[in-house]
Amino acid sequence: MDNTASAYNRPEIVTQALHMAQQLALSESCLDEVGELLALLAGYIRTGKIAEIGTGCGVGTAWLASAAATDVWTVDHDLSHVNRVRQLFAHHSTVHVLAGDWTQILRHGPFQLIFVDAKPAKYLGIDAIIAACAVGGLIILDDLTPFELWPEAWKDKCDPLRDMWLHHAQLWSVEIRTSARHAAILARRTK
Repeated sequence: MDNTASAYNRPEIVTQALHMAQQLALSESCLDEVGELLALLAGYIRTGKIAEIGTGCGVGTAWLASAAATDVWTVDHDLSHVNRVRQLFAHHSTVHVLAGDWTQILRHGPFQLIFVDAKPAKYLGIDAIIAACAVGGLIILDDLTPFELWPEAWKDKCDPLRDMWLHHAQLWSVEIRTSARHAAILARRTK
């Protein structure tokens, strides 16, 4: 989890969330490169709400909240993480941390931006997530391995996750590189 490449851009709340992740040995927190993208996108949302599915230790939440002019909603199933993240954002009235299954957040939509970080939601929730996203709103999924870095066993196989998100009839989607070893899907709801 050494995200030093962009550490000079890191807001203090992100540093605090990363410190908590290190204390809990949670090594799969939001990369700085993805966080910077989240902050950039959140900064363009002037009205409505932002959602994060999969809070973890709040690193992605911190990136979103550091740039958002609107409310940020996040959900996680791990109550110990939720309680720590609630403490971290205790003085941020625009951050709402929910405990429970990822679907709990959907009733708080529609959202202008949804960051899908929880694996079950990525694979099982495409239609529900799209329904919770405002028309014209954005959806981002990270933690993809670029095709050229796939292990030999994966080569020449289709990726059902990419197929779903890149070819859905209600989305205009593109895969982007977030670092040398990571990719993300950025989608806009068109209808």
